[in-house]
Amino acid sequence: MTFKKVICNGPVFDGRHLFHSGAVLMDGDKISSVFDAPVQIPDARIIDARGHLIMPGIVDLHSDSLERSIEKRKGVFFDIDFAILNLDRSLAACGITSFFHAISFADNELGLRSPKAALQCLRQIKDYNDSGQALVKHFTHVRYEVGSEESFAIIKELVQEGLIDLLSIMDHTPGQGQFTSMASYIKFHACEYAIPHEEIQAKAVEKQSRNIRAWQMVSELTQLVAQANIPMLSHDDDTLSKIDLIHRLGIRACEFPVTAEAAEAAHCAGMKIFMGAPNLLRNQSTNGNLKASQALSSGHCNGLVSDYYPESLVQAAFVAAEYTGDLPCALGQVTSGPGSFMGHRNGAGTLEPGKDADIIIVNRQNRWAHVTRAFVRGRSVYDIQTP
Repeated sequence: MTFKKVICNGPVFDGRHLFHSGAVLMDGDKISSVFDAPVQIPDARIIDARGHLIMPGIVDLHSDSLERSIEKRKGVFFDIDFAILNLDRSLAACGITSFFHAISFADNELGLRSPKAALQCLRQIKDYNDSGQALVKHFTHVRYEVGSEESFAIIKELVQEGLIDLLSIMDHTPGQGQFTSMASYIKFHACEYAIPHEEIQAKAVEKQSRNIRAWQMVSELTQLVAQANIPMLSHDDDTLSKIDLIHRLGIRACEFPVTAEAAEAAHCAGMKIFMGAPNLLRNQSTNGNLKASQALSSGHCNGLVSDYYPESLVQAAFVAAEYTGDLPCALGQVTSGPGSFMGHRNGAGTLEPGKDADIIIVNRQNRWAHVTRAFVRGRSVYDIQTP
């Protein structure tokens, strides 16, 4: 029985170049060869792409969707393992083969974002990924809220245990970033947690008063994370001074920059910039911040992430082409762009000999693109019949 499979009869995007017609040869769980023209390989099982696009599996560096899978309605919770299992199946259908669960660690937060609940989620993600049940690859993206003392201690231990694949710094202190005013901070938290305005304001004032100590902890944490060679991002950056600060801390990427000014500064500093795919599909930020389309048009976007909507990523690649004018570049926004940021820790996002055979086939014939087949380490994890 042969372990060789060849995907053929369709255009091939290898992560950098788009070939009009080509093929990808898999040998077991690895890619053996990538061809830029039709080939015949007698000893390989043929997988006919039927004219559809053959490309690397999608790499999603940031998604909160596990939180939404556990708490489907406000205050209505489901078992974490059950949520991960079903999300895993959905991700395969989305063509996402490397998925980074964004887990928020923030003291004094309610529900799933409390340190205890976040730690439980993280450990169960790792257990599920190693269980033999997973269809796609699951990674951890730990989000640290600036000033969180309890979370600070927990994350330091997790770094030592090797349980963090990616770390981001988020600062929801009122007066900057996502909450430019106290009013916007109060409005969001009142809706999210249904607690009195006075309680929210007291919490905000306390957060503001501890700003110096908060950033001292960030400095210590980023040094530890850098020593562990874990990639780092910063979340919702809004000013030149903020970009300068995080760059000096060794952070080399921004996700969801709030302003064009911040995105420009990050670009000039040689930092990677990641924008939200839902933002691009809707052509607007939920909070009225920088549009992903603007970042793409100005050349200030190195990758797209699903944020909260995994189904948006495969389509976002083709929408991105409308702003970049370059389909290979646009496809790279969901493959080699985010994949290269992870470097050797993941190795995803391109079709190259020796790499894991994480490959998808995408049908673009109708208005909305959709995945017809997905392979992870050469194993077929999703397959539908299409006209």
